[in-house]
Amino acid sequence: MTYKPTPIAAGISAMFALTLCAPTQAQQAPPASTPSEPVEQIIVTGVRASMQKSLNQKRENEALVEIITAEDIGKMPDKNVADSLSRVSGVTTTSAGSSEGSFGENEHVQMRGLSSQFTLTTLNGHSVSSGDWFGPNIAAGGRSVSYTLLPSDLVGQITVYKSAQADLIEGGAAGTVDIDTRKPLSFPQKLTFSATVEGAYGSASKKTDPSVSALVNWKNDSNTFGLLAQIFSQERSLRRAGSEGIWWDTVPANQPNASLDGAKASYLSGAVLFEQKRKRQGGYLEAQWKPQNNITLDLSGFSSVMDAQNFNTNFMASTINGFNGPGWNQNPANPITVNKVGNTITSIFFGPNSFGGNNAGAYSVIEDVAIRPDARTDSRFINLDAKWVVNKDLTLSSKLGRTLGSGKTTDVGFEVASAWNQGAGYTQDSNGILVLNVPGGDKFVPGGYGIGGWGSYNRSDDSENYGQVDGTLKLAFEAVPSIQFGTRFARHERNLSVTQLSLAPGSSDETQIPVSAIQNYDSDWYGKLPTNPTPGFRPFKISNAYVMSWLAQHGSFDKRSVQSSFNIKENTAAAYVMANLLPQESVSGNVGVRVVRTSEDIVAFLPGGLPEYDNSFVDVLPSLNLRFDLTPRLVGRLALNRGMSRPDFGQLAGVTLEDLQRTGVGSNPYLKPIRSNNIDGSLEWYFAPKSMLSAGLYYSKLQGVISYTHQNMPFENQAQGNAIMPYSMSMPVNADGNIKGVNLAYEQGFESGFGVLANYTYANGKQTSVLANGTCNGSATQDCSLYGTSKDSYNLGAYYENDRFSARLSWTYRTTYKLGNRGGNDYFQNGNGSLNFSANYNLNSNVALTFSAQNLNDPLLKTYVTDTSQVTGVYKNGMMIYAGARVKF
Repeated sequence: MTYKPTPIAAGISAMFALTLCAPTQAQQAPPASTPSEPVEQIIVTGVRASMQKSLNQKRENEALVEIITAEDIGKMPDKNVADSLSRVSGVTTTSAGSSEGSFGENEHVQMRGLSSQFTLTTLNGHSVSSGDWFGPNIAAGGRSVSYTLLPSDLVGQITVYKSAQADLIEGGAAGTVDIDTRKPLSFPQKLTFSATVEGAYGSASKKTDPSVSALVNWKNDSNTFGLLAQIFSQERSLRRAGSEGIWWDTVPANQPNASLDGAKASYLSGAVLFEQKRKRQGGYLEAQWKPQNNITLDLSGFSSVMDAQNFNTNFMASTINGFNGPGWNQNPANPITVNKVGNTITSIFFGPNSFGGNNAGAYSVIEDVAIRPDARTDSRFINLDAKWVVNKDLTLSSKLGRTLGSGKTTDVGFEVASAWNQGAGYTQDSNGILVLNVPGGDKFVPGGYGIGGWGSYNRSDDSENYGQVDGTLKLAFEAVPSIQFGTRFARHERNLSVTQLSLAPGSSDETQIPVSAIQNYDSDWYGKLPTNPTPGFRPFKISNAYVMSWLAQHGSFDKRSVQSSFNIKENTAAAYVMANLLPQESVSGNVGVRVVRTSEDIVAFLPGGLPEYDNSFVDVLPSLNLRFDLTPRLVGRLALNRGMSRPDFGQLAGVTLEDLQRTGVGSNPYLKPIRSNNIDGSLEWYFAPKSMLSAGLYYSKLQGVISYTHQNMPFENQAQGNAIMPYSMSMPVNADGNIKGVNLAYEQGFESGFGVLANYTYANGKQTSVLANGTCNGSATQDCSLYGTSKDSYNLGAYYENDRFSARLSWTYRTTYKLGNRGGNDYFQNGNGSLNFSANYNLNSNVALTFSAQNLNDPLLKTYVTDTSQVTGVYKNGMMIYAGARVKF
């Protein structure tokens, strides 16, 4: 592919070249009064030493930040960067992108109690593109980086900016996470090598997979040139047992039992078996060169690819025809049994021959097998940094780079139905699990339903070309000793292409399914779910291999889905100036302003809309950060700033649809950026070495926060031969809101080698705009909480360390929060926590044995719609155990 730079990019390139090239000053040695740049020592030994380093950097920073060093990560069971961030005060993580439930690995990061789209993630100060492997999340087009692509091995240090400042890239209305890699010239030794080899065992999958990572760093004797290389290859086998309420709906009127008219019932109640093999591979390369003492060049490249092949079988008790079919309960000898709590049907059973006659068109079980054999996501970048100490007063730096990310999956559904036989129904237990009552459900009984098939090939491509120049100028002014300034330009593009599945004649003939393809769930398929959703029998299962062969024989992807595809081009130009303040020794900080212009070109299909939309916005983002050294051990902070985040790409364009239920989530190309006016105040007491006690208050007024209205709109229904049908749609709109909260944190390391840490965050986020056709609508049952906000979250941890042995135990918990909105209804994730443990034993200075365990408590994860009685998913993922050895020299 040939890349033709825009005039802006060409200008940045020219500025970059001028910065590095031959002004006479650049060829001269720096003035005698300018010391050579010191070598930064970033590798520390031991948990306590790294804790002390983190606290020191937090204390000295002008902004409100949290710091995690590389050694912190090395002593915890962290397999990606989000695992590490989950223990930070004021930070929460999610293990799913939307309402699909958890897949057992942290994926996205949230700050200030707001959803992940409000948190910006950068790597070495520049943006990072990524994609997703799960179809609905690919379509959703989120801006939040998928942390499944960022192994913790990359990290030298993580800085979490809870307050904004002008020199940070805009986009994090709630905060910014900057991941710094290790630098080649910062290592103390000429040659450094480390490698970790582990086995990863999944308690649910009962499989062990290899995990390998390695780092080598070399620098010359003069410390002017260095090379760093990292590689990783990490596999894990996942198996998730679950129960799902696939389709909650309102029972039609005029039922024989009038009390059921208008009640909510589960039309399809599923016993779900999800299986996945994840393999994350990639590497990081960096070359650092100091041709002169006053010039540093840094070229880095990164690639991470995750193959995520997965299969999902959903064995569903069907009550569709029971509620909607003709002649309900025509056979009085087989009455229908029902229990109801409030307005929800919690138990129902349609007995044998409830429909009378031969029950034509009625089926007891519908089974869907979803195959995604080529699911994959990746992230890449190449970045060139330059730093030029022009003289003792002026330093210039620049960045020039390109980042790319993609996600793709073939997502095909294969459906069969077992003929009505001995009745069907469900009973909901106290955990929300839908226990299926399907006599004879272990056998597939063909009854003329045939084979249903639908699907698509989804691919998302995300890219950004960026360039920036920054400067620091020292001033002869005591109150403002220096100013920083800079400009940045970026061209971002997101493309989503969806191609529909076409099936050849004969694909629907169910007689072609061989007996060998009709298997059963494993005897212990439900794992540690507190209730077996299919007691007394093992559900029949059409094998994954057969579905793949059926697709290869009958399927092709040859029709572009116009209604689901989109292309968005987004250009940004920003400039800033920031003054570093030092009016007196006890008060310091910075004040600045960043101005950014965003322009969008959106090409998308919207019913009744235009084919293309152009928007532009200008944001002025002031910031003030003050640090008060009240005593030698007590630090106070005050931060005032205005932040902004742009809507997710999928919120601006595209659509996700549920064809069976005829519900979905739409888009709105007229969405404006989300702006936040933030105020933070905190006190930090460093009462002893490796120890801190802090308390903080924060408040954000939100303008343009994303909410949803409910509309009926026409779309093609792929499951019904692409017929145009009305869908019940959630449509994103801008609204107003606010969030206020408290952060508390405590850390202490004792001389005995023991240490403890604890933090707690309270977040109260509310939408203040009332939308008549939304869920915050002024009614008695309204829900005005913000999406992604858990009112309470906390972390507890303890560690022990001596010269040979170290161990850490941590518990992370967050309360219920709102996941999203579909079909005009809100979806929620229940409160849940995770217990993690790690231990390391040093055989000698070069070799250590490692052990870690994630999700030791194997939490029960639950999602529900509207209220806790309408449970859409209950899942168990099992725990992951890692054991191996680490070698370094």
